[in-house]
Amino acid sequence: MKNHIPSLVLIALLLPVNQVYADNTELKSFTISKTDAEIVIDGDISEKIWETATSINNFLEFEPGENVQPPVETEIKLMYDDNYLYVAFFAYDNPENVRATFGNRDEVFADDFVAIILDPYGESNTGIMLASNPFGIQLDTKSSGQNEDVGFDLVYNTQGKITEDGFQVEMSIPFSSLSFPVKDEQEWRVGFYRSLPRENRHQIAWGGMDRTDPCWLCQLGYLRGMKGIKKKQVLELLPAVVGSQAYSPDSLNVLQSNAAEGEPSLGFRYSFSSDLSAEFTLNPDFSQVEADADQIDVNTTYALFFPEKRPFFNEGAELFRTYINAVYTRSINDPIAAGRIISKMGKTTFAFLSALDQHSPYTIPGEEKSYAAIGGESLSNIFRAKHSLGQTGYYGFMLTDRRMADGGAGSLTGVDFRYRFNKIYSLEMQALLSNTAEPSDSLLTNDDTFGDGYTVTFDGESFKGNAVEVEFSRTTKHVFIEAQYEHKTPEFRADNGFITKNNYKKFGLVSRVQFWPNGTFLSSYVFGMGGGVFHNFSGELKKQKLKIFSNFTLPRQTNLEIDFEITPFERFKSTDMTGLWNWDINVNSRFSEAIMLGFGTGSGEKMVRYLDVPERGNGQYIYTWMQMKLTQKLSIQPMYMYSEMKTTAGDSTYYSGFTSRIRMNYQISKALSIRLFTQYSDFSNTLQFQPLISYRPSPFTIFYLGSTHGYDVTGDFEKTEESIRQIFMKFQYLFDV
Repeated sequence: MKNHIPSLVLIALLLPVNQVYADNTELKSFTISKTDAEIVIDGDISEKIWETATSINNFLEFEPGENVQPPVETEIKLMYDDNYLYVAFFAYDNPENVRATFGNRDEVFADDFVAIILDPYGESNTGIMLASNPFGIQLDTKSSGQNEDVGFDLVYNTQGKITEDGFQVEMSIPFSSLSFPVKDEQEWRVGFYRSLPRENRHQIAWGGMDRTDPCWLCQLGYLRGMKGIKKKQVLELLPAVVGSQAYSPDSLNVLQSNAAEGEPSLGFRYSFSSDLSAEFTLNPDFSQVEADADQIDVNTTYALFFPEKRPFFNEGAELFRTYINAVYTRSINDPIAAGRIISKMGKTTFAFLSALDQHSPYTIPGEEKSYAAIGGESLSNIFRAKHSLGQTGYYGFMLTDRRMADGGAGSLTGVDFRYRFNKIYSLEMQALLSNTAEPSDSLLTNDDTFGDGYTVTFDGESFKGNAVEVEFSRTTKHVFIEAQYEHKTPEFRADNGFITKNNYKKFGLVSRVQFWPNGTFLSSYVFGMGGGVFHNFSGELKKQKLKIFSNFTLPRQTNLEIDFEITPFERFKSTDMTGLWNWDINVNSRFSEAIMLGFGTGSGEKMVRYLDVPERGNGQYIYTWMQMKLTQKLSIQPMYMYSEMKTTAGDSTYYSGFTSRIRMNYQISKALSIRLFTQYSDFSNTLQFQPLISYRPSPFTIFYLGSTHGYDVTGDFEKTEESIRQIFMKFQYLFDV
């Protein structure tokens, strides 16, 4: 199932812009004034001090209308002092139409919200969005090129309230939370954005957006007038204590309590300046508060990818995110200690991450499957350098190295590059070299071979591999076309990354057209086609693929996707198949403030891969999800997905089953919430149940109290036995010294 709650890269094409039209109109600029008065962030912008602030109100709707007058007015005011940037948002509207929810941080995309976008270095490579809904619930993200860091968290203050004229938000952004150039007078790139979800989702921005320019960060305006601001040297201490008690089954499968355990941890973060910071954590608790969502993996032979949810690794994640997934921080599983340094010198950013891990996972890629194992202690070191070329362009260098305490190591080094020509042409490239020395132990034994006679078994072999990706694209207002080439040699591995498949060469082409009729029934639509040809390094043809896709934006914030994929030829496990095909339909709608829902289904003739000798099967799936806002504070999100594979004659079933989950959240205040998470897998007959009380007044000061319960289910829930139980608590507090 896809995540249909919009993420920022989606809003990315949408985000704040300052107009660069074909007539080369100058970008917008905002000159800010300094204040010595104390500003209290309480959501009330009626204080006289705001009357003296410079304001702007020239906003345009760029979606679904193209730079037209929006249905509502918006006004922004800015000021600053030695420590803060202050922003006041006046979002005019009928208050009865305003959509607002008391929800968790970063979970208010469906609400009305306002945002400021900042690019302090003005390089059009990285921008941060700091947003708030009408109740002051925060939403912050960091974007870099076409990548986004939705786990990005920044300390800033917001308060909002609904008024008789709409709603207003007051915001203060500490300079200590930002990175910016060291100079007497600052000139930042800036944009302002407003989301107005009604019959349609109106995207409104300062100055509109030029659809002929695919670089939205290039269209930000200028923030001028800030003088003498400096980021003070700040030492932050992050002590934490974690307590837990586990229960395990005895010989009669009756849960017995184990001894309660408690562990302290301590983190240090020191900001030397606005462009140099270091962080170290000792004995950190990097466990996740919520379990990963179940994924159906019956008919795949490759490891599944799960997103990183741990805040320590999410900070600065955009620096390590590249086309080839060379860095996957979940490869650092249970660290004893970890440290990080991030520095910016002019147009170059350096990042270094080091971690001593107790239980290090292996994900070994292969031509037709991946292999997995859990090893012992390891030391990982990851270095990244990235130099900005402006206008989303850069060149970079990456080095990763993991050394296992019991023998074996894996290193990776490479370069990557992106450059934009004449606004519409873009070239992207990445090349990596890997050097692997296997351990000599019985952790992984397998008779499969690869490359020049190497075995998958951990038998002390050493080998080198490489991977290359090249993309050349042309993007205009209505047409996108991209040519692709990529390969991974049979010996290529990435111990600190997530690579599940190697020994292939791919040639691909993707093209799409997009139009915005902005009619009563159809706001926009996309048609496209993409395909690829895959060979292995022995010259065998492995796969031919062609995909036709479409997307329609309909009334009531409804989106319809229709895809059709044809596989003229595929070879898997020495079995050739021709004429495979499948279709998919997905519908997602926010047709009211109270209910959002989605539905999808698909069917086709596919290869049954998990069999020793693959067979042709008829597969289908169906899923549905819903988010019901019962009150402004209470929401419930159920999801159900069913999948099956039958013989083409329909007389027998290879597999069938479903997964389901329900997430209920009650937001008592901005910081305090109660959450209940339940999920069941019909494939594994397991039920998980997780209640949690969470108090989070800031991204880094948190208190959790919860439990995890796992049940083995047989029959139609005729017999259910609790197999796992754990009660846990965590308290963490951020001190500024």
